[in-house]
Amino acid sequence: MTSRRWDVPSPRVVVPVVVAVVQALLVLGPALGGGVAVTHDMAWSPDPRWTPFVLGLDTPAPRAVPSDAVVVLLGKVVGASLAQHLVLLTILVGLALGTCALLDELLPRVGVAGLVAAAVAAVWNPFVSERLAVGQWAVVLGLAALPWGMRAALRVVRHGTSPYAVAPALVCAAVGGGNSLLLVGGTVLAVLVSGAVVVRSRRVLAAAGAAVVMCLGLAAAWALPALTASPVADTAGVRAFAPVADGPLGVVVSLLGGGGFWNTGAHPEPRAQVLIALTSALLATAGVAAAVVVGWRGRGRPGVLLAVPVVVCWALLLLSLGGPAEGVWEAVVTRLPGGGLLRDSQKLLAVWVVLAATGLGVLTDRAVRLVPAGLVGPVLGLLVGLPLVLSPQLVWGIGGRLDAVTVPDDYRAGLSEVSTLPPGDVGLLPWSQYRRYAWNDSRVSLTLAPRMVDRVVLFDDSLPLRSGTVAGESPRAAAVSERIRDGVAPVQALAVEGVRYVAAELGGAQDVDTQALRASGRVVVDRPSLLVVDTGSTTGPGVPEATEPSGAVLVGWGVTLLTALLLVARRAAPEIARKLPTGLLRSRP
Repeated sequence: MTSRRWDVPSPRVVVPVVVAVVQALLVLGPALGGGVAVTHDMAWSPDPRWTPFVLGLDTPAPRAVPSDAVVVLLGKVVGASLAQHLVLLTILVGLALGTCALLDELLPRVGVAGLVAAAVAAVWNPFVSERLAVGQWAVVLGLAALPWGMRAALRVVRHGTSPYAVAPALVCAAVGGGNSLLLVGGTVLAVLVSGAVVVRSRRVLAAAGAAVVMCLGLAAAWALPALTASPVADTAGVRAFAPVADGPLGVVVSLLGGGGFWNTGAHPEPRAQVLIALTSALLATAGVAAAVVVGWRGRGRPGVLLAVPVVVCWALLLLSLGGPAEGVWEAVVTRLPGGGLLRDSQKLLAVWVVLAATGLGVLTDRAVRLVPAGLVGPVLGLLVGLPLVLSPQLVWGIGGRLDAVTVPDDYRAGLSEVSTLPPGDVGLLPWSQYRRYAWNDSRVSLTLAPRMVDRVVLFDDSLPLRSGTVAGESPRAAAVSERIRDGVAPVQALAVEGVRYVAAELGGAQDVDTQALRASGRVVVDRPSLLVVDTGSTTGPGVPEATEPSGAVLVGWGVTLLTALLLVARRAAPEIARKLPTGLLRSRP
């Protein structure tokens, strides 16, 4: 009887994986407890439901598509809490390991020290901190898929791999929606097009064309409804979402260090220190330079290919900062079809952040090889530990911003009851999309109701900021807001839009006149956290002619699902064929 031989994984594989998992656990910390983490844009429903909001049926520009639908699907399989844990852990671990994979492509013989440094720097930076702090997990998902997409695109150019090699990264990015797909698809396209020029290959140019087709297919679920509805973009949003300095050295230095997010409430406190802000900018710049230089003379000139998306990213970023070009940028964002995706321009730094981490791996690898043996430990500790020192706020749930909580049973049960009531739209009070739930430690978050009620939920989708209010995209919500400003009571303002049920979320920082609400109709849900009244209104000038999915929504979802299935099947087929017994693949008479 022969014993089976097991290959021992290389330390180059084991060590980065261990580091990636441990640091993900350290960053998420309390978010992995019982319940779900609810903060800002991360309005994670504890009860996965296919609501009109989740499927993008009730808004001109579905922004949570298909990310919320994928989360619901996963939640129905493993539960909402475990689904969130898996998603967040996968994102951070995937980001670290993807950066290691990209580094290995640029520097094939890189040692363990370089891989560890790259894995750490990929996660411990202001970009990840600021985005997670406001719950934008879908953007961080795009960041995590980016190094995998860059590596795949480089391999298409350098080694002639199949153009479908970029498909897994694009499919993962598409889960995050428009912003995520923009980051990965735009960078992959830039690498492939520049690669076609560098190596003078029609095959690579065809691969770029295939990438465009893949991106369009994967984006159809949200792009087709948005383009056909043509929502009007508020020009105030262009200025409100421009990069902002998160340190004392100005916005450009903040961006160089991977920060500069428009939401000042998410800025890490350590960035206010001159030394930290300056060191972050210098370290990131040195890392990007190292990543570009190390691949400058390699096969296919990978350094050149990676420099192209960096240049494009910075050109757009500088354009978005205002000044003489402010009118041009405003026209691009508000008038160009799909230009609204560029509004939050700071997210374009994703390619800079990934290359900065990759380059730090290069510098670390070179340093430990060149310094005397007695200095290897201190040098390695310095280069690996520096990102942690510069972004200490990430430890344990970003200082408590990410913390799993238990959504009250009475709130969940009340919203479930609303879904069983006779047909009718639901108007949400307080008339704002943001809440400070007492059970969530009064953290700012989006309301959970649209993700938990199987009805069209009408709420104020405008965005209140310190600099003013950015108008939303729902004409019905805008009409209600206008009436309320004119002195009309919220219930009456909603009734004109044909809203039958008015639901008030109670126990938050905003008050609702419950006495007036009770007097406006028949109370159908009466719980400590939720009061719902049936006003009887079913008709009005603002009521849409049909609540069924539009043709654009149906076609968009169909195209996206078909594209994803075909890409997954195309990628998996060769692997399945290799594992099948040879006899099954032979033709039979």
